[in-house]
Amino acid sequence: MSLPEFRIGYVPYLPDLSQPGDRRRFPYFATRNNIPFEIADVQKSYDIILLTAPSNLSKWLEYKKKNPTTRFIFEMVDSLVFSPNFFDAALKGIGRYLIGKENNIQFNYRKLIIKWLQIADIVLCSSTELKNVISQWNENVIVSLDYLQSEYKFVKSDFSIGDKMQLVWEGQSPVLPHFLAYKEVLKELSGFCELHIITSEKYPLFGNLMNRNVSNILKKLPIKTTHHKWDLQNNNKVFRQCDCGIIPINPKNQFGWHKPANKLISFWFTGMSTVVSNTPAYVE
Repeated sequence: MSLPEFRIGYVPYLPDLSQPGDRRRFPYFATRNNIPFEIADVQKSYDIILLTAPSNLSKWLEYKKKNPTTRFIFEMVDSLVFSPNFFDAALKGIGRYLIGKENNIQFNYRKLIIKWLQIADIVLCSSTELKNVISQWNENVIVSLDYLQSEYKFVKSDFSIGDKMQLVWEGQSPVLPHFLAYKEVLKELSGFCELHIITSEKYPLFGNLMNRNVSNILKKLPIKTTHHKWDLQNNNKVFRQCDCGIIPINPKNQFGWHKPANKLISFWFTGMSTVVSNTPAYVE
C-alpha cells in the first residue's frame, strides 16, 4: 500500500490552515508531494493521523482508545516538555479547558504532552537536543524543520547603512518578553541602532485565558522601537529596509531556550545577517 492510498487525517493548528505551523509544515509537504489528506474528524476512521501539539489532545486521546489501529504521528515543534513550573502547567491546562480547547480539564498540561510522546507511533520535533529529550519516552523521533523558502521571496542586496543601523525581529508575540532580559544591551545599542518588531498586536497568557497588548512590552525597551503588524505580504518590505536580524532568548526561560532554529533559518533565506543568543539549536 503506497502512501497516497492511506486515509490521512490532519489536525491543524488553525482550521483554515493559516497558522505558520500549517503553512510551513505538513500541508505544504503534502501538497508538494501530491499526498491527499483531509482535516481530521473524530467521527471518521483513518489509517494515519498527524496530530499537532496545540490540538485538543484529550479529545484525540479518547479517539485513540476507540481506534487502536490508527497510527498517530505527533508533531511537537516547540519545547513543550520544558514547562517553566507546575503553576504555569496547571494554568495552561485549566485555561485550555475553560475556553474549550480541551475536552477534559488538565491540572498538569505537561503530563498530557508526555502521554502523547509515549503513545505516538512517530514523534516529529524540531531540534537535535529536543530529540534527545523525547527519546526517553519514544525512540521513533524525527527532527523536522519548517519549509520556509516559499515565504521569503527576496534576497537582500543593498547593505548600505543610514544614520542608524536598523535591527529587526519577526515572530509570534508570546516570545517578546525575552527582550526584557536584554534591556541593558539594548540601552547600549540605542545610540546607533533602532529596532523593528514584526508581530501581532496582542499575545495570549495562561492557555489563552487572557491577552496582553504587545505595546506593554515594547514601551519597556530602552531603544527606539517601531511595531509592524505581522502581514505575510508586507513583511518583506520591512526586511528590505533593515540591516540586521536579532533573536534574543532569555537563558532562564527553558521553554524559549530550547526553541528550534527556524527563525534564524528564515532570516538566512533573506540574506540577512543575524545576531542570536547561543541556544543549543542556534549553536548547532
